[in-house]
Amino acid sequence: MENMKHIILRNVKIIDPQSIHHNKKKDILIENGIIKKIENNINFTSPFFETKIKNLHVSPGWLDLHARFGEPGFEYRENIQSGLNAAAKGGFTGVVAMPSTDPPIETKADILFLHKKANNHIVDIMPTGCITKKCKQEELTEMYDMYLNGAVAFTDDKKTISNTMLINNALEYVKDFDGLIMNSCVDPYLNQFGQINESITSTKMGLSPSPELAEDLVISRDLSLLRYTKSKLHLSTISSKTSLKEIKKAKHEKLNISSDVAAYNLILDDNAFNNFNSDLKVMPPLRDETTRLALIKAIINGTIDAVSSDHTPIEIESKKCEFKEAKFGMIGLETVFPIINTVLKDKLELEKIIDLISINPRKIINQKIPKIQINEEANITMFDPHKAWTYKESEIASISKNTPFINYNFIGKPLGIINKGRILMSR
Repeated sequence: MENMKHIILRNVKIIDPQSIHHNKKKDILIENGIIKKIENNINFTSPFFETKIKNLHVSPGWLDLHARFGEPGFEYRENIQSGLNAAAKGGFTGVVAMPSTDPPIETKADILFLHKKANNHIVDIMPTGCITKKCKQEELTEMYDMYLNGAVAFTDDKKTISNTMLINNALEYVKDFDGLIMNSCVDPYLNQFGQINESITSTKMGLSPSPELAEDLVISRDLSLLRYTKSKLHLSTISSKTSLKEIKKAKHEKLNISSDVAAYNLILDDNAFNNFNSDLKVMPPLRDETTRLALIKAIINGTIDAVSSDHTPIEIESKKCEFKEAKFGMIGLETVFPIINTVLKDKLELEKIIDLISINPRKIINQKIPKIQINEEANITMFDPHKAWTYKESEIASISKNTPFINYNFIGKPLGIINKGRILMSR
C-alpha cells in the first residue's frame, strides 16, 4: 500500500457520467489525495507513483452494501483487517458492515469501535447498527445515538423482524433523522427448515425446501408498512419474481424504497447442485433459472438498485460437514464485479454496471458520491472490464475460503483502489 504525495494514472479510460471526462482516455494527477489534473500526457518532475497498465479503466470508488466481518466474536472467520483487505482486492473503497457480531453492534461505543479498528485502512468501513437489542426482536436499540456516531443504516441482518409492530415502530423511529431501515426478507416460520430453493432439485436431493413465498410474504408486509409510515426502507438480497413485481409497483407509487440482490443469485441457479456442495448453501438460496433471469431483467429495467456481495465468511468446520448441518453463506467481496461484469457485459452499458456497485449504493445510504473531476478527493477504483482471469484459492484475501467460485473463469477484474491519499494495486 503506497502512501505517495503524487500519483499519476497514465492513459486511463474514465467511467463517470458525473465527469466532463466520461468515456475519455486521460492522465490523472493526484496530489495529497486530491485530483489536480486530468489531461493528455501530463508532464511532471517531482517524485511520483505511476501506473501504466493496458486497458486500465477508472470509476468512482465502489461500495458494497452487505458484508460481515466477524469482529468482535467471530474473528476466526474474518476480522476487520482481513475483511477490508478482501474488499480492497475486490475493488471496493467502502463497505457497509453488518452488525451481526458477538456481541452485536447496538450502541454508540460499538460504532466507534469499528471506526477505530478500520481507521488506518485504505478502505472505509460504514457500520450498521442493530434494530433490536442483541437482535432478539424484543426491544428497539438507541438508533439515533448510533446514527449520530456514524451508523449508516439499521438492520438485524439475516434475522428478519417478524414482529409487525416492532418493524412498524422502527420505521417510525428513523423518520425523525432520515434514517434507513434495512430488512432481510424471509418468513422464519414458512422457511423454518429450508435448505435450498423449493424445486424439483430440492425434491431430488431430499432437502427441505425454501419457497419464494417465504420472501414474498415479508416483502408484501414491509411495503404495506412503508406505505403506512411513509418512512425509508431498503430490502436486502431479494430473490423472488413476485418480490420484483411488488418493488416495481412500490417505485411507481414513489415510495422511498430501494433493494439489492446478492451477486451469486445473478450467475448461479439451483441446477448448480449436482452434488451436496455446501459452498452453494446460501440464504436467500440459489433460485431456479427463471428467477435468475428475472433478477437480471430487474437490474436492467431499474427495479433493483444495487448488487451486493452478501459476504459471509464461514469456518471450514461449518462448511465441510453434512449438508443439513452446514451454515449458510459464501464469501463474495472479491467476486462481485467479476460476476456482474461476466453476466451483464453484453446486456448493460459499463457505466450502468458501475452504478450498481458505486453510485446507487451511496445514494441508498445517503453518502457523498465521489467524482473524477479536478479538485475532488480521489476515491477511485481501477479495473479492466475485458480481462479474462481465473479465481484462485491461493489469492483469496479473506480468512475463510467458503466460495464455489474457486477456479472459476471470469471476464473483468478489479486492479486497485485509491482512497485517503493512498494507492493499493491488487494485481
